[in-house]
Amino acid sequence: MKKNSEFVVPFAGIKLGVHEYDFEFTQTFFENVPHLTIENGQFYVHLELEKKETMMRANFWATGDVVQACSRCNEGVEVELNTDLSVVYKFGTDDEEDEGLIVLHPDTYEIDVSHPIYEMIVIALSVDATHKSNQCNQDMLNILKKYTANVPDENAEIKKEDPRWEKLKKLN
Repeated sequence: MKKNSEFVVPFAGIKLGVHEYDFEFTQTFFENVPHLTIENGQFYVHLELEKKETMMRANFWATGDVVQACSRCNEGVEVELNTDLSVVYKFGTDDEEDEGLIVLHPDTYEIDVSHPIYEMIVIALSVDATHKSNQCNQDMLNILKKYTANVPDENAEIKKEDPRWEKLKKLN
């Protein structure tokens, strides 16, 4: 992901306490992120950054709409986005294994919030985004039906019994 100065928050000169920031994410954000399943979208992120002596707590809230591929017909479907994420930034030199904790070198004077926001959006995406009924691309559904017509249904039970079980039942 490319660093974008639009999403960099300088914290060196701000006082201790809570500070608020607002960001708007549009198509240009998605173009700079490789391998993202979002085709388009527009969402807003509100950041509440609480600065303390040895750490900062960042609370992100995102709302908006994104377009991702429908899991039935692969056409774009608009999905509502409403999610949040909390991240703790700690000053120090030790590496941490916790995904909710980011260690900043003591010489650091700004944070790039695009990566935590990217993670928040990816986690919030629907794993089964589909169009409402009858809005899918019918041509694609017909092609899928053509090639999956002979595939057995995984939910259908096969009623064939093993003859050995019948012999075992007769033992009683």
